[in-house]
Amino acid sequence: MELTTQEQPDQVEITDAAHIAEVVDSLGNETHSLSVTLEHLPTAFPVRLSAVDPKQRCLTLSLTDAQSLSETEVRAQALTLRAESLSDTLHFEALAPLEVCRDGDCLELRCRLPRALYTTSKRRSVRIPFIQGMHAKAYAAVLPNQPPVTGQLRNLSAGGCLMEVPFNDSPFFQVGNILPTVGFEFPNGEKFIASGIVRHIGPAGRRHNAAVGIAFQNLSPERQNRLVHYVNEAEHDAAYRSGYSGRMSRPSPLFQSPVSERLQTQRQRDLAESTPMVRAIRDVARQLHIALLALKNDQPVSSEAIFGCADTLLHLLERDRQQFFYALACLGNEPQWVQHSINVAGKLADLMLVEPELASRARAAVVAALLHDMGKALLLSESLHTLEGELDDEQRERLRDHVQILLDRLAPLDWIDDTMRHDIIGCINERLDGSGYPHGYRAESLSAVARMAAVVDVIDAMMRPRGDRPAKTAIEAYRYLYNRPERFDKGWVTRYVQRHGFYPIGSLVRYSYGYLAWVMELDEGGQPSRVRVVRNTSRSELAMNHILTRVDFGQLGQLDRLVRPEVYQLRPF
Repeated sequence: MELTTQEQPDQVEITDAAHIAEVVDSLGNETHSLSVTLEHLPTAFPVRLSAVDPKQRCLTLSLTDAQSLSETEVRAQALTLRAESLSDTLHFEALAPLEVCRDGDCLELRCRLPRALYTTSKRRSVRIPFIQGMHAKAYAAVLPNQPPVTGQLRNLSAGGCLMEVPFNDSPFFQVGNILPTVGFEFPNGEKFIASGIVRHIGPAGRRHNAAVGIAFQNLSPERQNRLVHYVNEAEHDAAYRSGYSGRMSRPSPLFQSPVSERLQTQRQRDLAESTPMVRAIRDVARQLHIALLALKNDQPVSSEAIFGCADTLLHLLERDRQQFFYALACLGNEPQWVQHSINVAGKLADLMLVEPELASRARAAVVAALLHDMGKALLLSESLHTLEGELDDEQRERLRDHVQILLDRLAPLDWIDDTMRHDIIGCINERLDGSGYPHGYRAESLSAVARMAAVVDVIDAMMRPRGDRPAKTAIEAYRYLYNRPERFDKGWVTRYVQRHGFYPIGSLVRYSYGYLAWVMELDEGGQPSRVRVVRNTSRSELAMNHILTRVDFGQLGQLDRLVRPEVYQLRPF
């Protein structure tokens, strides 16, 4: 992070080879935070020191979360290793990669030991990481006349901070954005408010959040001194929690919170846990957020990550189709565009895999479907601050630009299948009678995949609430499409209904005795055979969570009808 402190510490150059090797070897004791930058890229990637070989004058680094980098790209550039501790910063410049090997999202780099070491004292610009147990709420005003985005403070220095926000809110941040208000509040109630500028943004480790690096601006001497006080207090608390002894180690009153609040935080974490299949799909959602951040900030999108998402969905679908569709319904914490994209991808794959002439193209179609709605999130701005609230006519018209904006952003990516790019991303909003957008194509210009994708897209969209209308039930959505054969391919509508039935997995049904239940499995006739009972409308104050199979359905009464979950403020998890 770029710092705004006025003091510029002195830098010292060290060229003694033995001393450099000794210093590098000492970095493995985790007193320093390590990162690497490439010669032609401004992004700093976190790394771990895996090994040091003084005799061969080599070191091995593990570069984490490097899905956007290729081995060839790294081999061709000189690297700079940066090591930060509480009191100093070390720079090892012009590291030459000897070997680069990929292991999932990580790259293993074997490099020559550097010829020079630069060390800088940074007592006033120390950046304190908020380790386990150190919590502080953070917020930033991003869009005028809109509530601030809230999150957690992850580190703090006299020049800036790292704020972690949910992926849902990350599209509003962009490198270079001026933030008129940036603030944080400690558990004991002490608060700090300043203005700032976004310096960098990226995924926050493996969590479903984004990390936003912010540099403070225009701090008065009084605020600067107050900030240094908070940094010092955080340093004391971090040292205490890490088990260090000495004058720098003590608990800080800043981080003392009521017991009830800590228990509530733990309960929220417990509720966030779910089944392995849901966790796998949530990781797909995480990758979509990362791809959006990359497109929003003109960074490369990882083909390996997106193809990995497609493979995950196809594998889960083939492993247990019914459980897969129930898991798709359990993404309630994600924004609608993410839920919609993943559901369209999964249900499109389900239709294609049973069509012999289309099955081999399912993977490419899933990749395109995962990306197809991302243009809407790219449009989020001061003039369009929501995709889920009520929109005026001008905003709705502006939203139609999402297809072309996304196609323009994806144009440099040669790993997206051209046919699927056209049929799914480009034509999913077209209609047989030419009433769709962006080009108004008619039936003769739309392929079977484009027609199929349009049906899947509209059914899923209609079953989600929107700012100008409530969600429709599956039967209402089916009826809408089936009665408009001039716009939607009736053959694909019929096949969709045959695959999912009138009580689709993940829908909420009501039984005659007043019980509400989520459909988890269907029998061969399309009737619920396994449900999760969550409420009895005659005793709505009682929370329920009972999984029943057909043998126990007698106690629920007769299956009555589909109902809208938002009416009862319910969701599968």
